[in-house]
Amino acid sequence: MTITRKSVGLTVFLILLLGLLAACAAPAATETGAMAEEEAEEEMAAEPTEPWYDEADVMSDHIHVCTDSPPKYGGEVVVAGAAGAMTGSNWFIFSARDDYLFSQLIDRDTDAVSIHPDVATSWEVSADGLTYTFNLRDDVRFHDGEQLTAEDVKYSLEMFFHPDTGASHGRTSGLDQLVGAAEFEAGDADEITGIKVLDDFTLELNLVAPRSSVLSNMAAFNIWPKHLLEGIAFADLGETEYAVRNPVGSGPFTMGDFEPDQFYILKANEDYYAGRPYLDQIIFRIGLSGATAFAALENGEIHMAGRVTAVEYERYKDDPNIVLLGGQLGGGMTVWANHNRPLWQDARVRQALLHALDREAMAEAYYGELAEVLHLRLTNPEFVSPNITKYDYDPDKARALLEEAGWDSEQEVSFVTYYQDDQNKRIHAAMQQYWNDVGIKVDLVYLDGPAWVARVYDNDDFDMSYGCCGWFNPDQLRLSLGCDRSWPAGRNVGHYCNEEFDALAEAAMSEPDPAKRKEMLYKATEIITAEAGEIPVFWPTRFSAFSASVCNNINRQLDEPFAERYPANWYLAGE
Repeated sequence: MTITRKSVGLTVFLILLLGLLAACAAPAATETGAMAEEEAEEEMAAEPTEPWYDEADVMSDHIHVCTDSPPKYGGEVVVAGAAGAMTGSNWFIFSARDDYLFSQLIDRDTDAVSIHPDVATSWEVSADGLTYTFNLRDDVRFHDGEQLTAEDVKYSLEMFFHPDTGASHGRTSGLDQLVGAAEFEAGDADEITGIKVLDDFTLELNLVAPRSSVLSNMAAFNIWPKHLLEGIAFADLGETEYAVRNPVGSGPFTMGDFEPDQFYILKANEDYYAGRPYLDQIIFRIGLSGATAFAALENGEIHMAGRVTAVEYERYKDDPNIVLLGGQLGGGMTVWANHNRPLWQDARVRQALLHALDREAMAEAYYGELAEVLHLRLTNPEFVSPNITKYDYDPDKARALLEEAGWDSEQEVSFVTYYQDDQNKRIHAAMQQYWNDVGIKVDLVYLDGPAWVARVYDNDDFDMSYGCCGWFNPDQLRLSLGCDRSWPAGRNVGHYCNEEFDALAEAAMSEPDPAKRKEMLYKATEIITAEAGEIPVFWPTRFSAFSASVCNNINRQLDEPFAERYPANWYLAGE
């Protein structure tokens, strides 16, 4: 059997914040899994189908294709950890996209840019770009048998926008231009009037102003069952039985056995509208991670082990039984200086923070081949000016800038983060030393995910913070860094504010002329880098380790945390 790797080159960050830390316990061997092993020779091969991927992608690093092992039904895959939507102990965590249990109106193709139908079979856009009409499939049913209609899509979109859900995704999705969205968010309206249900299978969206990314952003929204959730206050959704134990969607898998903090099992949806998944089930072993997970992968106990460090990357990159799938993030690791603090309101001080760091040396020392220096969280080269300001390591210049700004070298500033693994702690210690060498005293403060959210977002109680990620979509310059996008209106962690930047980034989102749009974005990227609005550090390449026996496996990174995994297409290679 010849196995080749295939990928598609291509941003949560809050999903990562709330990872379950409890020790895992593997579920008992299931009857389905045992039967699949005993009756392997009797498994029926799937009917031949057209490839769901592009042939040009076969040798890339995001998708694993088994060229000599055709698709077949049966078997189970065991995964270390939980899927993104379960990472926070409930299925509503920050509206994380999930394509195991749920469907979306539109899907992204394997290139993470192009789009194709899912629940929506087709759509029309008005000439002025203000009206989108979606035609829905009439054969989609939730796992409880109820039919999915346009009412469910309207409910789901409004849930993402409602402030009581605690999710900022609606407000940073590019759909904030829906007619009535602002009034709904403010509590002045009971619905978003720009979302209209024309009939059971026709949905219309009306915008205040055109947005180029509407269709792409629709791929990030799960569709929830209105008939099960209607009447429950949005603020209470995360505490419901539905959220914590028994989610019902319309996706390729249904919820099976679930032991909180130990494991949960997803069963193949026999009535899935796009066709039954190849696998019988997927087992997620919650809490299994790190060295224990990699050992389990090497021993054949699991199929998917999680993200590798530079050490595991070197160990596995030539192993024929393990594939490393991933790529560069649509952004990277960034320090946010809190612009609400007088400490950082002088651009010279922020510039000194960057000049003080030898980011190239740190990237090489701590990431090896798996990172480079990050200059801006927008990483789509088409929209980043070649003239952005880049900050070389120059401690003397950092000291001079601090002296000009009147920096008090006796004061101590807090550096608050939820990244507590050994590698990141070494990185933080190195940054602390670099800053100390130029006269900036830093106190490293480590918190778990919920405590970090409370301190940084809810209470704005920090001087500096550190986290991930960024964007490939240039609309996020405005949606995530605008003056009016601090929490809870958005995810402007450091409260960066520049009205000229806002005006340019806002205009670019609705500019139909590609050349003019690019010019606006060039100017915007030059502004934020010139004044060091943020402190970008590393642009990582993230790989995860998987068994080579799992075919059609995809692990794209550029559109994290809303990446598509296409689990309905996974199958186990034959002997």
